[in-house]
Amino acid sequence: MTKIQDHRIASGFIDTARVYLKAGKGGDGCSSFRREKYIPYGGPDGGHGGKGGSIWFEASANITTLAEIACHPHITAPDASPGKGNRKDGAYGEDLTLYVPCGTVVKRAGTVLSDLKEHGQRFMAAKGGRGGRGNTAFKTRFNTAPKISELGEPGEEYEARLELSVLADVGFVGLPNAGKSTLLSAISAAKPKIADYPFTTLNPNIGIVSHKGKSFAAADIPGLIEGAHDGKGLGVLFLKHILRTRLLVHLVDPLGFGGMKPEKAVRVIEKELKDYHPLLGRKITILAVNKADLPEAAKVREALAGKFKKREVFLISAATGKGIGRLLDHMLKLLPTVKEADLYQAAARSVPAAAQPKGGFTVSVDAEGVYSVKGSRVEKLIAMTNFNQPDSWDRLHRIFKTIGMDKALRKAGCAAGDTVRVGNKEFHWSEEEPAAGRPGKFAYKYRKFDQEYGGNL
Repeated sequence: MTKIQDHRIASGFIDTARVYLKAGKGGDGCSSFRREKYIPYGGPDGGHGGKGGSIWFEASANITTLAEIACHPHITAPDASPGKGNRKDGAYGEDLTLYVPCGTVVKRAGTVLSDLKEHGQRFMAAKGGRGGRGNTAFKTRFNTAPKISELGEPGEEYEARLELSVLADVGFVGLPNAGKSTLLSAISAAKPKIADYPFTTLNPNIGIVSHKGKSFAAADIPGLIEGAHDGKGLGVLFLKHILRTRLLVHLVDPLGFGGMKPEKAVRVIEKELKDYHPLLGRKITILAVNKADLPEAAKVREALAGKFKKREVFLISAATGKGIGRLLDHMLKLLPTVKEADLYQAAARSVPAAAQPKGGFTVSVDAEGVYSVKGSRVEKLIAMTNFNQPDSWDRLHRIFKTIGMDKALRKAGCAAGDTVRVGNKEFHWSEEEPAAGRPGKFAYKYRKFDQEYGGNL
């Protein structure tokens, strides 16, 4: 962990978090039969398992940091209850809701899953597994006493990354000591730390500005220096917070910074913004020379007005309040002109999901000669098969026959005695019908497929 990250944790501001999500497992189905006096053929009455609990993220305006989630990254939703006899279904697992700040982006393996921008907006991050069916679901006219039930489906489980971008209408940018925090404290009730040394501000500070009956959110973004987009200074940690702003106010110190003249400072910061993301180069940016009480300020303002003729350059003093009213008037004038379509949309950068393989599964051979069958449908089928029931083995064989898995394995070169791995189970390939009491072998000869198994994939 770097020293910069230590400062952020110590101050309580965390804008990224890696969390491990595990939704609840569905309840197991029940295999039972109705047994009552004077009812000799009661038939199957096994109930279904309940649905496992899901994990939700909900945006809340009352939270400003991901600190709570970052400190408790392992998140598990409750499992569901199994089904019981007398057609009693299991209880559902309770859903788990996690509250995150507005502006949180949820990612999985680099893919954007959701962009939670509005208060109350919800997203199901991990879906709970469905309950396994009891033997009542497998009764047909061909099999009136099925001894088959399903296990509950495992819930979704993966590692997610949360990234927070502060939601503000106006962002204050500039080199260190330009007066960004001072300006924010002068126009809002925010109380950022202010001192006369570089990198005083270690976190973005946000405040609500009220002017002439209208209000908007403003934030000062710390740590921008030359090379910030490549990781120099603190800027790389906070540049993402500028993406969502509607417009920028670039504050200029008339004394420059580190021997850099004000004119060059303006170009350096604007180049850093553009290099970080092309959208930042297209944002409306207001130039404001701060510290108007210094004798150099007026000359610097005139020089910048000559260099940037298409922009209005303001001369202000965050300390005394000079020129701030005109600057706020200009902000209120420009904010309505920004269209929603021009704002940053995180979801637009998501990676499309991979195409489903033909047939729903793929067959491959590893270096040890094990044939591996992969596919979400067949892996789910394996996970929900109750291998303690001989009839469930028979059903599994029939389904594999129906979906063409045996043909695909033979085509791949699978021979008698070879190991086949499907999900977390391993089987041995056989060209003969499995002997009684010896389940677990693939069989080339299957009984005639009937309608009982048509919809059980």
